[in-house]
Parts: sequence; C-alpha cells; structure tokens
Amino acid sequence: MEVCPCGCGFSSAVTLKGRQYVTEFDIGEFFIHGDAREVEGEFQAVIVMRAKPPLTTVTTHQVEKDRWFKTFETAAVAGREQAQALKAAVDSGALTS
Repeated sequence: MEVCPCGCGFSSAVTLKGRQYVTEFDIGEFFIHGDAREVEGEFQAVIVMRAKPPLTTVTTHQVEKDRWFKTFETAAVAGREQAQALKAAVDSGALTS
C-alpha cells in the first residue's frame, strides 16, 4: 500500500497493488477517509483517521452511535459521506475558535 497525490480538494489517494483504493481528505493534523467495519455480523460506518508523517497512528471512529447497517457497502457509503461532511465542516472553520 502506498500514498500518492490526488486531485483538487483531496490530499492523497491510498493505492493497493497499483489501483486507487480510497481518497483521503486533509483536515490539518490528520488524513481521513470513510469506511466500514464488521462487528458480530453487522456493520458500522466509520471515519478512519491517519496521523500525518512522521507519526503512524491510525484510529477509527464510529460515525453514529448505535447505528448499524445490514451490508458492508451501505455502511461504507455512509462512512464516505460523513468523511466528506467532516472535511467540509473543517474547511468552513468548524475547528477554529
């Protein structure tokens, strides 16, 4: 897996075996992208946060507490939509005080 630059509004694209896997957004100290994870046969929409180099920490955060999906695909779509919404909120100044 490697990270390479991507188009306007995005920070980078994670590639796996030469194919684009996911587009990440730059929100300051982290790169984020939406995804899904399986927990006991059900699926959660999550935002994956990857710390910028030289740090290597990767954490996942559930998008909505107690919201579960029946398929991985629908959870992944919800995760990507929420990652885009978070990026838009950060760009509009949600983290500035």
